[in-house]
Amino acid sequence: MAKHYKVLFLVLSISYLFSGELTAAATETTTTKKALSFIKSSCKTTTYRSLCVHSLSTYANTIQTNPQRLIKTALSVTMKHAQSTKLLASHLKNSQFRTLQDCAPSPDVYTTDRLTEAILELKLSDSESGQSQFLFHVSKAQALFISASDDWEVENTCSGRFSRTTKSVQARLVNLRKETSNVMSLFNAFAKEH
Repeated sequence: MAKHYKVLFLVLSISYLFSGELTAAATETTTTKKALSFIKSSCKTTTYRSLCVHSLSTYANTIQTNPQRLIKTALSVTMKHAQSTKLLASHLKNSQFRTLQDCAPSPDVYTTDRLTEAILELKLSDSESGQSQFLFHVSKAQALFISASDDWEVENTCSGRFSRTTKSVQARLVNLRKETSNVMSLFNAFAKEH
């Protein structure tokens, strides 16, 4: 039970770090055609294009036509979804949690540490000047994030044993894998161009 509280505390702390940035971006009502066109064009490099466009279009005013903002926003959105999934998983009953653990490794302290480090790397990419420093920090954040996301994989063979709430967590985990794939594609496309 104490483990659940530690995870909950970490999730809330991480959410606090990004809440202002994402909330401000999400509340802006007018998006430019140019920004949306940039997002759609960038998402063509991803495996899950419609998910990419859908998850990033909300932040078009923040992203504009800036590839660095696109990558940071994609990482931030995916991390925010990871945090909310962890929060939902922390509310599962013990039996439901054990069932989920049988099908997916439980995010442990190392997972949460990697997510925290990834967030710090993203913050450093804001403070450092120059494109090479940006690439360095975002690349490091991406590696940490992908390493942590390995804990989110769920085996499809277990889906029959899940309750409705546990199936919701499973669906979110599958979605996180797709979002992570998209972030990797966006980053790789950016790295090739620069």
